[in-house]
Amino acid sequence: MERSVTFLENHEADYYEKLEENKVRCLLCPRYCTIQPSEFGNCISRKNIDGKLYALGYSRFTSVNDDPIEKKPIYHYKPGTSTMSFGTAGCNLHCDMCQNWTISQISAESNNMHNITSKHAIELVRKHNCDTIAYTYNEPLINFEWIRDTGNLAHENNFGNILVSNGLINKEPLSELIGIIDAANIDIKAFNQNFYGKIAHFPGLEQIKENVIFLYNEGVHIELTMLLIPGYNDNKEEIKSFAEWILNSLSEKVPVHFSRFYPHYKMQDVPPTPVETVLEASRIAEAVGIKYVYTGNLPYSEINSTLCQNCGVTLVERAGYTIKKKNLEKSGTCKKCGEPSDFIL
Repeated sequence: MERSVTFLENHEADYYEKLEENKVRCLLCPRYCTIQPSEFGNCISRKNIDGKLYALGYSRFTSVNDDPIEKKPIYHYKPGTSTMSFGTAGCNLHCDMCQNWTISQISAESNNMHNITSKHAIELVRKHNCDTIAYTYNEPLINFEWIRDTGNLAHENNFGNILVSNGLINKEPLSELIGIIDAANIDIKAFNQNFYGKIAHFPGLEQIKENVIFLYNEGVHIELTMLLIPGYNDNKEEIKSFAEWILNSLSEKVPVHFSRFYPHYKMQDVPPTPVETVLEASRIAEAVGIKYVYTGNLPYSEINSTLCQNCGVTLVERAGYTIKKKNLEKSGTCKKCGEPSDFIL
């Protein structure tokens, strides 16, 4: 895809209020940034231009790829299909371990971006034979307006919408995405507020938990990911508390992904997560009662295949991001015993 050399017209943001002296206050996320003229909010994506707030990530993208849906990771929604993934620039968290810092920590004014309208995005989905659009890579919710507009157009063209997010947004804009977002993987950085404050640089865990519960109760397919970092968020009691929260506030059927950390960005001095730590986290979650627990950033493992909860046959066999075998009827039931599965096909 050719790089664009000029930007599309700036798109005025929703969810902000005008203040004196041409300042504005962004109301999209719990940071509530007060932004001076010609300055960005904390996410380095929403900018005050002459007393109006603009969403500079609207229709401007750093990354566009055709991905297997399992790469998001989404395992229980349309398994084995492809999703057209779009990432812009910026983020409202600034995690020291960020795996995508080269795009999440740059301004949406970067020249190294593609211009892609909502209509063009739908054309790309169709051209690449994808079933869905994924809003991903950096933090997509700071590009809320494009998700809403493109997501509606996707549904009009019978494509699904997937959100891969840190979940940090205010309730009112999130409510606008109900009926648009079909599936979401929310990245829970840790299950303690101290980590969010010191490592992600905003203590937003409680708001994120509320948002996950809200999405789940509104019928969005939810999966959760936690990147386990040695000495930071891999405490057994913390993992147990995380699993108990899922069980009590969501459902034992919510898929959970524990991923292995590798030294990155500002945490180059932290060693990779021991494989046993990831496996132990999986065992803890299963012991609490979570039915579908998976691992990430590990070599091929049988733990990433899904078994029928009734007869034990392998419903979906995975090798990395590849589906090797599916024992599911089109209705979503097990081919062997006929038991309904917890998949959306």
